[in-house]
Amino acid sequence: MSPSTPEARAHDGAVREWATRAVQWDPARNTIKRGVHLAARARGVRLERSGRVPAIANLYAAGSPKAGSQWMKALLDHPVVRRHTGLFTLPQLDYQLKPSKPFPAGTFVPGLYFSHDEYLAMTHRHPYRLIYMFRDPRDLFVSGYFSAIGTHRPVAGYEDFREDLRSKPIEEGLLEVIRLGGSRLLEMATWLDVDDPNVATFKLEEVSADARTNLSAIFKHCEIDLTPDEFETVLSDVSREALQVKDLAQRDAGSESHYRLDRKTFRDLFNEEHYAAVEALSPGLAERLGYPA
Repeated sequence: MSPSTPEARAHDGAVREWATRAVQWDPARNTIKRGVHLAARARGVRLERSGRVPAIANLYAAGSPKAGSQWMKALLDHPVVRRHTGLFTLPQLDYQLKPSKPFPAGTFVPGLYFSHDEYLAMTHRHPYRLIYMFRDPRDLFVSGYFSAIGTHRPVAGYEDFREDLRSKPIEEGLLEVIRLGGSRLLEMATWLDVDDPNVATFKLEEVSADARTNLSAIFKHCEIDLTPDEFETVLSDVSREALQVKDLAQRDAGSESHYRLDRKTFRDLFNEEHYAAVEALSPGLAERLGYPA
């Protein structure tokens, strides 16, 4: 990939750092994010007019919420990676609203939560790559439950629901989260057996078990060629432990990290009712994804 100029990288870095800090203030968060998106569109137009669009003009990180989206953002937004891609990282918005226009040239887009059919409806003006991350559907709900009751930042309009979950026994709360999550499993199922040279699929569990091999595969797919020292730096910086420290540093004092210390899985928490509820949403999905029954 052709990186942008040092001056452009410095400007992009300043805008990104300002946006990162500003969006911590919840009432202004989406307004500021939309402003940054507009600035990214203007930047994309400048790149196109000057002929400086990177060889891979867009990277997309897709999956389901709680399937490693924050990890993928940390990976592809890493300063070392950005120096190679020349891409500006868009602040995450609710892309279920499906923008009618293509994403700006020269951008990395995290947090795409959609079906394969919706991906096919996207418009691409330049070469791109997409990473789709699977996760065991049963653990999606466990992670979603703990995020809702404790680790996710306050979200306007959802705090009453979160307080209601906290008031219930964990068995009931998990069932509530499962019953609300059917659309996510249906979206995930559409990515099974996708054959597209622009798309590479991974499993979060396999990335966790062997980060080195899977990072190499992700970088190869995205045509990102790091030096051995750069690769080791990125590998260390995107470990769960490193990201947990960084996440806590960005939160208010006393807040719980997005990365749970108590890492219970569905095997620890599910009973027959939970298994049946997940199975009813998308029969056989876990097995079709290659996870044990």
